[in-house]
Amino acid sequence: MDFRRQTKTARFHDPRQEMALVEVEHETRFDPLTGESGRICHFAMDRLPPVDVAPLAAATRANCPFCPDAVHTVTPRFADDLVPGGRLQRGGAVLVPNLFPYDDYSAIAVMTPQHVLETHDMPAAPIVDSLGLAREFLQRLEQRPQAQTAGETWYPLISWNHMPPSGGSQMHPHMQVILTSTPTNVQRRRHDAERAWLAQHDNPFALDLLAAERGGERWIGESGGISWLAPFRPTGMLGDCQAVFSERSSFTEIDDDDIAEFASGLQRMLKGFAGRGLWSFSLVFFSGTSSNSDGAASQRLTAQLVPRFYVNPQTHAPDTAFLQLMMGEWICMTYPEETAALLRTAWTGKER
Repeated sequence: MDFRRQTKTARFHDPRQEMALVEVEHETRFDPLTGESGRICHFAMDRLPPVDVAPLAAATRANCPFCPDAVHTVTPRFADDLVPGGRLQRGGAVLVPNLFPYDDYSAIAVMTPQHVLETHDMPAAPIVDSLGLAREFLQRLEQRPQAQTAGETWYPLISWNHMPPSGGSQMHPHMQVILTSTPTNVQRRRHDAERAWLAQHDNPFALDLLAAERGGERWIGESGGISWLAPFRPTGMLGDCQAVFSERSSFTEIDDDDIAEFASGLQRMLKGFAGRGLWSFSLVFFSGTSSNSDGAASQRLTAQLVPRFYVNPQTHAPDTAFLQLMMGEWICMTYPEETAALLRTAWTGKER
């Protein structure tokens, strides 16, 4: 496996050092699967200042469509032939149609009756309940005749944008659950690259990646068939991590033990990132197309967690600018090896 990087050097007179001529190194790294590049610019940003979410929580609670006094009255219902009764419920979570759908099958999993869940102390139950609902919904869709249409492939997309810096439109914790026959650009590139890797190496990329990274400087931990590591080419400006389900291809294949194991690991990752003052994140699952798909052999279910933040809290400057948004070039302020070291501490320090 090729972990390719380029080291480059910028020279300038530094006002912080009485205009001495200095050289500053930075790296360009290339994703070992897709070849896509990203840049690591090591800024001085160790810990973000604390954020008081109480005023924002109070301001958004009154008109929240996901709070208990509204979720069953102002959210839409599924057609009974898809979901008898119109909504799915598990524990404190409720799954409803997205009022502003992204595709034919587009749902929202309202994760909990609580209006705010803080990243540093994330409970497991809302994660477990919501992922259980997402699995049930997608399994229902896979069993419908439309999902078996000859020549069409269906792609699950499960995501969670938490707190305002992530771009989530509601403060109340919720996930997006989508099944589409039109994959996103990233899904299509990853699936094509995974199939090409399997054809060339006779083994799924994810398993080769785990073999190459296990126990190394980007390795975080492993439990219950789920491995956590920091990607060689990061996505988030302050790092990220990913979980690989070594024995699962599609999201619909996971069982309750998998979900509980993942929730436990995610709690630890969030606690580790929260130690740097990170209070918001985006989470997405990269799933095989279906448990019935011929392409499943090349894929392993993977989840990616990216902390989100305001680069300048005073101006609410976002962590995504023209390079990421318009050039498709990811920028990171910390090395993945440092991110992994931070998260290994969280991995081993949490009581189970």
